[in-house]
Amino acid sequence: MLKILLVFGVGLLEQCLYTAYIISVTKRQKYLSSLLMLVYMSLYLFIVAFALKDSETIPLLISYALACGCGNLLTMIVETRKNKNEKNKKL
Repeated sequence: MLKILLVFGVGLLEQCLYTAYIISVTKRQKYLSSLLMLVYMSLYLFIVAFALKDSETIPLLISYALACGCGNLLTMIVETRKNKNEKNKKL
């Protein structure tokens, strides 16, 4: 159970970073996007290596997939609120 929670936590962080990476690429922030990709890929490869070595691969991958969905949702909510606040300041 601890492994599944660890994979979920790392997957959540990793997906938040990946979504932030996509947003930074869209905004043409080259240094930030490069740094985010470096950290994202490091975490991604850690998860893959960890899952392949473990006998409970399927539950770990399901946990990881759920975390990725949650991480993307959280990052998009934050970004949407930030954009909404910026638009309200311009008005």
